[in-house]
Amino acid sequence: MSDKVVVRFLKAWRGYSADELAGFDSDVVEGLKSKGFAEVYEKPKAGKASSQKASSGKNAGEPGAATSPAEPSTAASTGAEGSEGNAGADDDAKP
Repeated sequence: MSDKVVVRFLKAWRGYSADELAGFDSDVVEGLKSKGFAEVYEKPKAGKASSQKASSGKNAGEPGAATSPAEPSTAASTGAEGSEGNAGADDDAKP
């Protein structure tokens, strides 16, 4: 049994969409590459992912980041109150 080669599709092919990943035998991969449907996918190095996670955590401690989550919850509670009031009014209006 041969090892599978992971490809990233460049355009749609047999149910796969562009940017999807899939594994095939090397002879299928060569056909996909030669016709421009896919390219061999190489996994991103772990160092880049780690630095993104670290920067996300670092930004969470900034003063602006602390106030952002409060704003959506205020808007969400206001929207919920408005819809609850409308739901009660609709129930009362029905016979």
